[in-house]
Amino acid sequence: MTAGQKAAHTRKWRRAAELAHRSGQNAKTFTKYFLAKNGYKCLSLDSRKGYEYKGVVDLIAIKRDKRNPDILKVVLFQVKGGSARVSEQEIDRLSQAARRIKVGWNVAEKPSRSVRFRKSVR
Repeated sequence: MTAGQKAAHTRKWRRAAELAHRSGQNAKTFTKYFLAKNGYKCLSLDSRKGYEYKGVVDLIAIKRDKRNPDILKVVLFQVKGGSARVSEQEIDRLSQAARRIKVGWNVAEKPSRSVRFRKSVR
């Protein structure tokens, strides 16, 4: 392979990766919009630069129950963009992730200039 062919091959795959990233971000944006219209608060689990991590969970949506505000509904999402489709393995991983959620509690107090927590935050 000549240097020119190698450069063309690299440009082709970098462009494909860029388009896939843009398609995924677009799908995530529309998912957040739809969920927000239905009363959910969304948290995206992207890196600081906007890229996805290796995990199966891309988005977490939380909604408070209207009748009993102490009850929260938490939904884990994997968002696919473009022509990408969900595999059975990914569905299994997502359902396992939902079963492994650890829920804790804490209280934050701010009596003066600092914040105190009831339990250790780690």
